[in-house]
Amino acid sequence: MYLEISNVAAAIGKNPYESREKLLLISWARHAPSNVVEYLLDNECIAPLEANEEYSNLHNEVYKNNLPETFDVKDFTNIEEKIVQDFKKIKTERNEEYTEKDIKQLKEFTQDSLKKDNGNNQETNIINKEKYTKGNTKMFYYTIAPNAKIGGRYDASNGSNGSNASNKEDDMILEIKTRTRIHNVRRNEYDLVQLICYLLATGKKKGKIVQIFNQMKFDADEASEKEFGIINIEDEEYKNLAEEIVNKLKLYFEELDELIKTSKYNYLNMVIPKKIRPIGKFENYEKYDDNTYLLENLCEESPKFNNLFRFL
Repeated sequence: MYLEISNVAAAIGKNPYESREKLLLISWARHAPSNVVEYLLDNECIAPLEANEEYSNLHNEVYKNNLPETFDVKDFTNIEEKIVQDFKKIKTERNEEYTEKDIKQLKEFTQDSLKKDNGNNQETNIINKEKYTKGNTKMFYYTIAPNAKIGGRYDASNGSNGSNASNKEDDMILEIKTRTRIHNVRRNEYDLVQLICYLLATGKKKGKIVQIFNQMKFDADEASEKEFGIINIEDEEYKNLAEEIVNKLKLYFEELDELIKTSKYNYLNMVIPKKIRPIGKFENYEKYDDNTYLLENLCEESPKFNNLFRFL
């Protein structure tokens, strides 16, 4: 079994924006997609398109056509307005109707995509500006149990890279976090958990969380109200946190293992309430005798379940 390091905080109940219960469903889909598709179908969480509906990738097309080469958080509102206006224009030209629900879904998709794209842009900019060593070139893993591990690629370091990485005292793993609001520049426990896991996976002793807002950098070495400063995994506080993370991950993987074996998922109404179902629609579904399947053009009703759908 496998879990991305970026999802560890959710797995151990330390991410307020992604529940452990939802992540269990996503992990189950990673390891047993055919079973999860059947489960979602049986519970009306995904459904075929209606006779008067058709698959459309218009949200993505309009977004890409209106995305500037360079932008920052201050540009989000203007970009969103242009995307909505272009969407309405195209629909009108095609003599197609659109609803308030269509516009709401488009805005949710746009906001989610802008945050991701801006984060990637800011990460690249700060790595180049500060001459950090880019880290997203190699996977690192840490074994939690004989049948379970976590893994991922860290953002950057201030030292050498790869298997020949230096063990210099000042060589640190850097996790870069882009904030969309100034009051979000703060000490987030889920960011700290992610950094600790990268230290475990790479064998490095030190790391730091670098926060970026509107091209301003927050990367103090000393701890403050808004920053953790330099994290040394050999310090008692962080050594204890690392032990807590590993112990809670063992419990998570034990529950996931049981879920994969039994397909008994007890959190569906909490994760996907009946009032929001279906969360996705598809053009065609076929299941074959060898337990493989074909699921064509699954389109989500909300970007909140992107991580689930990518495994289906």
